[in-house]
Amino acid sequence: MKIKCEVYRCSKKADTYLYLKAGMQTEDLPDGLKALLGDLSQFLDLKLSQSSTLAQANVDDVLSALLEQGYFLQMPPGERLKSSVPGSAYIQ
Repeated sequence: MKIKCEVYRCSKKADTYLYLKAGMQTEDLPDGLKALLGDLSQFLDLKLSQSSTLAQANVDDVLSALLEQGYFLQMPPGERLKSSVPGSAYIQ
């Protein structure tokens, strides 16, 4: 299985990247997540499979998230994002 995705840099959080499944738009993301990430700038297109290697993320986690919700948020090691929207949290 191969999944096409786009990778975006997040303006509000250094070393934070958003993997977005091809065909999904940044406007489709939850409002709380969009507010936390700020402006997104696309910098990479990828075709991911289980044999792919990523520097900072587990490819199986990325693939699962892309299939289930259409996006994966890669945070710097040990960091977390918490939404101010009750009932929603975004944690790597």
